[in-house]
Amino acid sequence: MIGEVINAKDYSLKPKATIQQTGKTGFNTDAIDQLKIDETKAVILAPDTQDKKVLYMAVVNADSNDCAFAIRKSGAYFYINTKQLFDHMEYDYIKQTIIFDLVRCDKYDEAIGGECYKMSARFKPRTAEENDE
Repeated sequence: MIGEVINAKDYSLKPKATIQQTGKTGFNTDAIDQLKIDETKAVILAPDTQDKKVLYMAVVNADSNDCAFAIRKSGAYFYINTKQLFDHMEYDYIKQTIIFDLVRCDKYDEAIGGECYKMSARFKPRTAEENDE
């Protein structure tokens, strides 16, 4: 028996968030589209209790949660100001490029208060040119 045809568009988005050298976390266009990010929204973040490289996030209405990071816009670019958070977490975003792959994780929706996404960090050294900027 054959099932429903799989729509490749449902699996082609690669939502990501990247910590910039300024400490701000920016979102790629796939993340903006999939998470419906705009300036009326905010981001809730929660750490994984067992893995320092994992955070959980949810995008919520800005006025619905006092603990959320406000989403800001600069041109076509959306970001949250996470410098102090990642300084506290001892992430070296100046010497390393830190990219979070965002994967839907609905089992924590209730705990985080919105559609939960697991943020798995990948670390790679910045090039000398990137560090000079």
